[in-house]
Amino acid sequence: MLELVNGRVKVDGKELISDVNFKIRRGEISLLFGPNGSGKTTIFRALMGLVSISGRVVMDGEDITPLKPHERFEKGLVLAPERMRVAKNLTVEENLLIGCRKKSIEVAYKTFPILKKLRHQRAGTLSGGERQLVVFCRAILSEPKYLLLDEPFQGLQPEYVDAVIEKIEFMASQGSGVGIISHERVEDLLRISESFTVLLGGKIVCTEKIDDFETGLNRLKEFMLI
Repeated sequence: MLELVNGRVKVDGKELISDVNFKIRRGEISLLFGPNGSGKTTIFRALMGLVSISGRVVMDGEDITPLKPHERFEKGLVLAPERMRVAKNLTVEENLLIGCRKKSIEVAYKTFPILKKLRHQRAGTLSGGERQLVVFCRAILSEPKYLLLDEPFQGLQPEYVDAVIEKIEFMASQGSGVGIISHERVEDLLRISESFTVLLGGKIVCTEKIDDFETGLNRLKEFMLI
């Protein structure tokens, strides 16, 4: 299990998240919802060690709070960030190789053939949707124990979104814990997820198991998130 325990983040005296407890279990998909500015991305960045926190980050029973981001990555925690961050001067293939552990890069090419066609193109020349595919595939090639996806469908064409959803579901079935922030395809994500958390104003107001799709959907509608 990956846990943020009593997490607090302050920037320039402003508290972005307050006493947040958030969990992602291995083999499950956990959704994090909330309006823009509610602190969702801050939670993922705190888990990855990209912001200083008051509280703890615990991974499979180990307190990893003192670890730097690259050390957390080496332990199997991977963040695919929202803003399609790629190494612009490297080719698509070179970007993907950054994430490779044991898996062949062909895994990415088989899932998204467009990336094989673009493999020698510099990432900085790609469209937003193409860069998003590179970010996603780079993350899955690292064989994460826990994968944090921040707006993974941003800029993607519908057929690629379907393939990403299928891959997320497959990764969870193979034992990865997946946390997702998304304002898109919410209903599709609810159908494949085990739990969701709602964040408002930097505080968690609801965490629920998804035992029934319609019930989960109605709960989100109560918070006017759908």
